[in-house]
Amino acid sequence: MDLKPKRMIIMEINKLKTFVELASTLSFSKTAANLFINQSSVSKQIKSLERELNCELFIRAKRQIRMTEYAKILFPAAQKIIKLNDQALSDLRNCLQDRDDKIIIGVLPTFWNYSFFDQISNFKRQNPNLKIIIKEGEINYLTNLFQQGKLDFAFVRTTYGYKSDFEEFTVDHESFCACLNSEHPLATKKSLKLADLKNENFVFYSGEEMLYHTVFDLCRESGFEPQFSFASHNIKSILNLVKNNEGISILMHAPKKMKDVA
Repeated sequence: MDLKPKRMIIMEINKLKTFVELASTLSFSKTAANLFINQSSVSKQIKSLERELNCELFIRAKRQIRMTEYAKILFPAAQKIIKLNDQALSDLRNCLQDRDDKIIIGVLPTFWNYSFFDQISNFKRQNPNLKIIIKEGEINYLTNLFQQGKLDFAFVRTTYGYKSDFEEFTVDHESFCACLNSEHPLATKKSLKLADLKNENFVFYSGEEMLYHTVFDLCRESGFEPQFSFASHNIKSILNLVKNNEGISILMHAPKKMKDVA
């Protein structure tokens, strides 16, 4: 029993291109002219390919060559390999060009309330030829995009105990704030404890799963299970519900002041 390892075959793309061209023209001179090389180079590449494949690809006669059965088998496969190679290189060039011309930023849904978007706009005005693409979604969605290499960077919110595999740095700090109707008995207080809200109906922000669960956990740590009357993924909707006395809400970072909301 022969236990010798099989010989590995490695075909260079340039040799395959020379082979396909020669198989198409059946002429060393035309192949050399089409590939802008000399006939000697064509002959050397074909002989080298034949040695690598351990088979004869062309039958050479005076002023005429013919494809062997091996060449006829290789020809369509070589065409596909060359096409795939050219397409891959083209896609890569386009991708590199696109990434040179644009920045893809990931943001959480609530980040439209923050002033640093004004800074992004100023940056865009200073770099008019740069395309800025903003993708919005929850942290799990943005993390998946990062893992797929589809984001250059992202602005996200982290809570205590959050762990990330990405390089990160802090751009701002924020705290929770209670949003109440201006006529609410607690609205005049400068600060509140979560326990002060244990008998209130909550209007929860459902646009960020991490934030949603954090508020729930903090309420439980304060000794009560929060009861909610509404949940919405839209900050303006939440503030309008608070304004209409449908409940109170806990949000990150004080939103822009709204009439009748403290």
